[in-house]
Amino acid sequence: MRFQLPWERSRARYGDLIPPASAAAKDEEMNDFDADFDGIEEDSEREEEEEEAEGARRSVKPMIWMVLSVVATLEGRRMLRGGFGYPFYYTFLVQLAAYIIVAITVLLVRLKNFPRAKRKPEEQYSWWEWFVMGLRIIVSSCFAGPATLYGVKALMLYSNLPVLAMLPILTYACDSINFRLAHVCRLLPRGQNISFLHFPKVILVFIGGVLLVYQDYRLDMQALHYALASIGLFSLAKVLSRIGPEIESKGTQSWDGPLHVYLLAGITPLIMSGLATAKHENLVMVGHITQSWTIVYWLLNLGPAVVLHACFSSSLNSAYPFISDDHVGGALEEPSEPAREAVATTLQSGFWILIIGVLSQEHNFIDWLQVLAFTLIYTVCVGPKHIGYYPPRVLNLLLRLFRRRPFPIHSAPWQFPFFLATTTLIFSVLISTNVVHWVDTIAFDRSVRTFHVPAEPNLDQIYRPPRVHSFEVVIAHSAGDPIEAIEALMNMVHHHGSLNFLQPHIKLYSKDSMFNSSTTITDTADFRGFFKGNLTVTPLPNVGGATATLLHHIIHSWDWLPVQTLFLSTSTIANNPSSLPPMNQHLYKYFTPMASPLPDAVPKTGFLSLGPQEICNSCERCFDSSGWEDSFHLFPSMFGAANTKEKVCESVLLTYGNNFIASAARIRGVDKDVYQLLYDALVKPDVKNSWAHSKEKLPVMLKGEKMGEGSRWGQGGVYGFSDSLERPWLGLTVERLWGVLLQCSEGRIAWGCAGFGKGRLRGGKEDCGCIE
Repeated sequence: MRFQLPWERSRARYGDLIPPASAAAKDEEMNDFDADFDGIEEDSEREEEEEEAEGARRSVKPMIWMVLSVVATLEGRRMLRGGFGYPFYYTFLVQLAAYIIVAITVLLVRLKNFPRAKRKPEEQYSWWEWFVMGLRIIVSSCFAGPATLYGVKALMLYSNLPVLAMLPILTYACDSINFRLAHVCRLLPRGQNISFLHFPKVILVFIGGVLLVYQDYRLDMQALHYALASIGLFSLAKVLSRIGPEIESKGTQSWDGPLHVYLLAGITPLIMSGLATAKHENLVMVGHITQSWTIVYWLLNLGPAVVLHACFSSSLNSAYPFISDDHVGGALEEPSEPAREAVATTLQSGFWILIIGVLSQEHNFIDWLQVLAFTLIYTVCVGPKHIGYYPPRVLNLLLRLFRRRPFPIHSAPWQFPFFLATTTLIFSVLISTNVVHWVDTIAFDRSVRTFHVPAEPNLDQIYRPPRVHSFEVVIAHSAGDPIEAIEALMNMVHHHGSLNFLQPHIKLYSKDSMFNSSTTITDTADFRGFFKGNLTVTPLPNVGGATATLLHHIIHSWDWLPVQTLFLSTSTIANNPSSLPPMNQHLYKYFTPMASPLPDAVPKTGFLSLGPQEICNSCERCFDSSGWEDSFHLFPSMFGAANTKEKVCESVLLTYGNNFIASAARIRGVDKDVYQLLYDALVKPDVKNSWAHSKEKLPVMLKGEKMGEGSRWGQGGVYGFSDSLERPWLGLTVERLWGVLLQCSEGRIAWGCAGFGKGRLRGGKEDCGCIE
C-alpha cells in the first residue's frame, strides 16, 4: 500500500505557490521519498510479523499454573486413592495452608508499606461500591466452595483418570452458556461482544465431552455427577462474580490487591470444607495419619496444591482461571491471545495428567474415539495458527538444551496455508497415535510386570470329576440373613440360560437357627423360587462366617468336586440388594461354561469373581479403600503357597463378597492343607489360643478413634462388628484372598475389567476372569 506523505499533500494543495524544481533536484527528491517510504513499509511489515508471531510466544504464568496443576492433581490422586481416603479433610488442609500463607504475605506487605499515604478522594471507593464488591465476592465463593469439594471427591472416586483429566475444558463451554443466559436476563453490564461467530466451538466441546464419557468403559455415575457438579458450580461462581453494576478501578492497582480479595473469598470455602470434614469424615483417624507425616512429606504432597490454591485460587484438575472482559461467551468464543492461551493451558494440563498419571497407580485404557475427540477439541479450539508455531518452538527448545542460540520466530513460512495444513495434520496424527500407544501399550506393559504371575497356572491336570459334565452351586446362608436372599439367588440360577442348561446341583449350607432347631424347614418350596432342580440343604454350626462355609465345602468335597462350581453368599444380597443385577450381568458377559461332552476339550472359565475388585500395590502391606488392612500378613504367604514358581509378590487383586466361579482344576491346584489351615483358624472354638483372634494380629483402633457413622469401626464400616467366633475378622482377609489363592490375580484383569456395577460391559470373556 502507498501512503501519501505530508509533503506530497502540501504540494498537491499549494502547487501554484511553490516554484518548480529542476529535473535533477526533482529526481533526487523522489529517490529520498522512495527510500523513506520503503523504510515505513518495512516497519509496518515487521509490526505485522511481530503480531502474528505473538502466538509463538507464551507467558510464564500459564506455564507455572500448568506445572502446578499437573503435579498437584497427580499427588492428590495418589494420596486419596492410596490409603488417605478423606477428600474433604485434604481440601481443608490445602485451603487452610493457602489462607495462612496469603494472610502472612498481606501482613508483611502492610508492615513494609506502613504508614501508607492516604488516597485522594477521587481514588477512593464509596461505601456502596465496597458493599457491592464484597457481596459479589462472598456470593461467588459460596459456589466455589462446594465446587472445590466436589472436584476433589471426583478425583478420588473417578476410576478412569485419563477421561477425568479431559473434562475440565467443559468449564469454558459452561461459561459460554451461563454468561449468555445472564446477559439475556440483563444481569451483566452491557457493552461486551455477543457475536455467535465462534459458538460452534462450544458445541464441539460439549459433543466431545459426551463422547469421552460415553466411551468410558469404567464409567462411574456417582463420580461423574461429582465432576460435572464441580464444573458447573465453578462456572456459576464466575458468573456471580460479574453480576451487578460495573465498578471501574480507581487509582494505581498494587500487585497485592488479589491477595486481599482472597482473604475475603477464602473464608466461606474454608468453613464449608471444615464442616464437611467434621460431618462426613473421621477426624481422629485422619489426625493420627497426618501425625505420622514428616515435613518433607507435607511439602511434597500438599505443597503444589497449596501454591496452586494461593497463587491462582485454582483447584485440582480444573480449568485455567479466566474470565473474558471483551466477549460475553468466554474463553472459547473470544479470539484474543489470553483466551486462546487459557484454553491451550487447560487442554495441555489434562494431556500431561494423562501421560504421567498412567505411569503411577492408574490401570485404565482409552480408546481411539476418546483420543480423537480430545485431539479434535484441541485442534479446533487452540487453532491451526497456534499449532503452526510448534515446529520452531520445538527446534528452539532443542537448541536451548544444547546451549545454542535460538532462532527468531517469524510468521513466514509457518503461517503459510500449506505449512498450517501440514503441521496441523501431522500434529493430530502424532498426538493421537502416540497417546494410544503410550497408554494402551507402554504403560500397560509396565504395570502388568508388577503382577508376578507364572506363565502357566498351577492346575491339577490329573484329577477327574466323578461326573464328566458336572456343575454345582454352593450357597452360604449366614445367620440372620432373610430367606428371600436364598430365593433371589436360586431364581438367578434358574433364569440364567447357561447355568440352567448345565442342570446344576445346588448345595445350600445354612448357619441360621431355623435350619438347626427342631423347627427345621422341611418344605424347600419356601425358598426354591422357580428352581426345580436338585437341592441339598446342610445345616452348619454358626462359626467362621460365610468364608468358613465355602472352605468347608472345598475341604469336604475335595475328592468329588465338579468341573465348575459357583459360590454364592446370601450376606451380599442381604447387605446390598442392588448387587444382584450386576452379578447377573457379570455372569452373562464373562462366564464361559464347560463344553459338552468333553469339558477339557475347549476353553472354559477357571475363575471369575462376581463382585468388586480392588488393586493392592504392595503385597507386604495390603489395605483397601474401606479401611481394611492385612494385619494377619496372609497375602505374601498365600501368594507363595498358590504360586510356587513365583517368589516375588508385589501387586495383587482383592476380591469382595465371597461370590465367584472356580474350576476343580484350579481349586485343587493349591494344596488342601492351605484351605485346612484357614478353615481351622476360622472355626477353632478355643478363641483365646487361636491365632485368628490374637490381639497382636488384629487391627488396632487408634486412641480416641470414633466408632460412629463414616468410621471403619462404626455401623456399616468394615470393622463395624466385634471380632468373634461367629464373625471373625480373619474372614474379611480370606474373602479378599480368593483371587490370589485361585491364581487369577493378574494385571490384565486390573486394566481390562470394566468393574462391578459400573462402566460398560464390553470386551472378551477373559477380561474379568481366567480361562483355562
